[in-house]
Parts: sequence; C-alpha cells; structure tokens
Amino acid sequence: MQALRRFLFREHNLVFAFCMAIIVGPAINILFAYDLALYPDTDTYLGLAEFDFAQSPVRRFRILVPIAATCIHKVTLGLFNKLAPAYFTGDFSLPFSFFLINTSLMAYFGVLIYKYCRAYGLSVVLSLLSLLVMLSCRYTPYFAALPIVDSLFFITVAMTLAGIKLRNTRMLLVAIFLGPFAKESFIFIAPLIFFYSHLPKRKSAIYLLLSGAIVVLFRYVYEQLAPLPGNAFATDVSHLNNIPIYLKTLLCFNGLYKVVSNLFLWLAVPIVAYLCIPGYFKRFFSKVDWLIFWFMVSILLQMLLSGSLERMFYVAMPVLCLWVGLSANELKKQYMSVEK
Repeated sequence: MQALRRFLFREHNLVFAFCMAIIVGPAINILFAYDLALYPDTDTYLGLAEFDFAQSPVRRFRILVPIAATCIHKVTLGLFNKLAPAYFTGDFSLPFSFFLINTSLMAYFGVLIYKYCRAYGLSVVLSLLSLLVMLSCRYTPYFAALPIVDSLFFITVAMTLAGIKLRNTRMLLVAIFLGPFAKESFIFIAPLIFFYSHLPKRKSAIYLLLSGAIVVLFRYVYEQLAPLPGNAFATDVSHLNNIPIYLKTLLCFNGLYKVVSNLFLWLAVPIVAYLCIPGYFKRFFSKVDWLIFWFMVSILLQMLLSGSLERMFYVAMPVLCLWVGLSANELKKQYMSVEK
C-alpha cells in the first residue's frame, strides 16, 4: 500500500491525472458527436488499423498509433461497441481504441509541458496555469478524440524541447528514434538536438544518422510488402509549390484568427504583461534560449508546407504555454515588488 500510495501521489502522476480529468470529457463528447467523414485523415488511420495499407502515400507510414489501436480493439473483442451512443454510425470499437490511446498520449504531452515550464523555474502553480493553455485549447479535444496520430508527434516535440532544457539524454534518444515514425515533419525538429542539446556533436550525428537509416530501411521494406503507385517523397516535395498560397492565407484575417485561436483568451496574459511591464520583451528574451527562436521558425515552415495553419501551429504549444507562464511570472514579480 505504501508503494501504491507513493506512485499515486508522485508529482508527475498527479499532473497526468489532472490532464486526463480535463481532456476526457470534451474529447468523448467530440467522439460521440463527430462525423468522421468530415475529417479525411481518419480514413487513412482507420484503414491502417485494419491493415489496409493502400492509403495516402504520405500518411500511410505513420503506423504506430493505428497498430496500438488495433491491439486494443482485438483484445477487447468489440466490447467497446456496447458503449456506443445510439446515434453513432458504424463500428465504434476501433475509434474508441484510438480515443483511449490519444487521450493518454495527450495527457502525457501535458506532463511534458509541465516539466518544461518547471525547468524554466516556474512554480508549481504557474506551471499548472501554463498547462491550462494547452488543456483549454479548442483543438486539444480533437487531437485526443479522433482516430488520428498527431498526439504522438506532439510528444516527440515536447521531449525534444524538455530534453534539451533538462539535459535529459533518455528523452532526446526517444525523440530521435520515435519522432520520424510519428510524423515526417520531425525532420524540421531534429536539427535542434544536434545544435542545442548537451549531447556531443559526434554522438548526436551518429544517433540522427542511425535513426534516418532505420526509417529508410523501414520504408523500403514497407514499400516492398505493400507497394502503392505514387511516390511519397515526390508528394512531400510538391508541397513546396503551395507555400505562396498558404503564406497569403496566413497573412489574411481568417488565417491569423485560426493561428491565434490556439491561445484565444490566454493571449491576454502576455498583452497585459507587455502593457504593464517596462522592457517586457527584453526581460522575456533574457530568460529563453535561441533554441526557441529557431524552433518557431521550424513551426512556421511546417505551417506553410502543411496548409493546415492552426493544426501545425499547435505543435508550438509547449513554447506557447511557457510564454504565458513566464509572462504571468513577470506580472507576479512586478505586483509583489509594488506591494512591498
């Protein structure tokens, strides 16, 4: 009992439970009510979970979450179908298996954000406040509820940022070898490990090259076992042609609204800090690393290549949470100094 009590009341386990408590309700409501036909990506991942590999030449390589969902679906023998609401059409067990995996991954994503904020010296209260930026974001329940795989990619990104800040070798190794399987766009995040982590450059290069070799071998074997007309690399490169179109979208009101909606009312915290604190930006940037600047550049590039501006901007959530938390901390210090 003592061991169980220690496990349950461990700080990060409590944060995980806190995240689950907030995420599950809105996410299950979305799963119950959402028409999967409105979200084309779900067709790909549900197909992969059913071992139909004739999918999008780009998305069909992201098999880790679909395979995990299939394992849960097979083990439970369709039991989850009994939980389906009357208005849900089609098989419920497999989407619900995705839901179980994605809510757990998104909760762990929250734990990593909490660790990241704590690594910058924020208190427990301010770190939890920062975490609420992610937990209350309008897109979080969608990533947790739907049969998609973004949650695993978010974790590898958060592991990269937290691993670099905390000098945690294990986190960085998991990110290096898991990231490319989570999503191809991890290629824009990986250079941060080489240039900014505590790992020796030679070791970083070896790990990154080994990870790349494993991915290439995996894709080669995959293509041999499940050939598909078309070329994933050519499809990826073709996205470059869309950059001018997506840049124009980003600079219009609708595009900016979609991006800012990731923060929504939380944007008020940095705005108030800017208005109330002299030299706010100087004080803020003195506390963060150049790593964050290049990270945000990589996010911008992913946004322009993807076209789904708000979805790719969500990848920056650890930094957005940190921004709000540091701004709140500056306001707190300013207020306390005034009180004294």
